Amino acid sequence: MKGCLWGLGLTIGVGALGALMVATNPSPDEFEAYALEQMKTELCKQVPAGFGKECPGFLEQNKVSVKKMIRENTQRRDYYFFSRYQTSLSLRSVLPQDVMPFLSLMPIPTGYDLETLGIFGNFYIYQAQSKQP
Repeated sequence: MKGCLWGLGLTIGVGALGALMVATNPSPDEFEAYALEQMKTELCKQVPAGFGKECPGFLEQNKVSVKKMIRENTQRRDYYFFSRYQTSLSLRSVLPQDVMPFLSLMPIPTGYDLETLGIFGNFYIYQAQSKQP
């Protein structure tokens, strides 16, 4: 009888955990907002000094376009309990056109390939590779 109750408790616990994971699996819209914030905090640090200070403001002013760019360059695999996002971003698609000639002169990455896990309402980047010119 104890074994049966223990098994029932385990089944209920695993079921509850699964239901919680499904309910907190972040949406693509939440990923776009997360990716935009990551760009402002992490990507802007790598923009050349003269333009780096303008980067967060530029991203914020153009957040609709930037989120669209993120959406178009991200593949989401939904596993119900969690989601896996593969994103390929290019600095050239984010920065203003007048900055482009200077980019080729700078020893900075031209873009990034990122893999992110969305689980329990959070995102975790587990792989990031920079693209060199």
